[in-house]
Amino acid sequence: MTTINGSHSPMSYRRKVILGCILLSCSMICILMTIIFLYVSNTANKRVEEIRADYRVIAARRDDRVDLLTTQVAALQHKLDAIPDRTADKTLIKVKEVVVDGELPPVKANAKP
Repeated sequence: MTTINGSHSPMSYRRKVILGCILLSCSMICILMTIIFLYVSNTANKRVEEIRADYRVIAARRDDRVDLLTTQVAALQHKLDAIPDRTADKTLIKVKEVVVDGELPPVKANAKP
């Protein structure tokens, strides 16, 4: 048979209440910290979404500006491509006028400029 060790006295009622209060207060602190963390996290997420929305608007304006500049550059490029053709056409017309009028003096083969 086993003998009960009498030297160990059972924990007093007062110690159990103090230990329970300490554990309860630790639990309350953990719950309070969790609530604060969720509130701060939710607020931060809302702020991040606002910032993202602002940047979406900025990106949309930038894309619109890029589209506008692209069309303007394309129009200018088309005009620049047409300039040599018009210049060549004007030169050709003037040369034809001179040739038709016969104002061009005959060129000698041995003449030096």
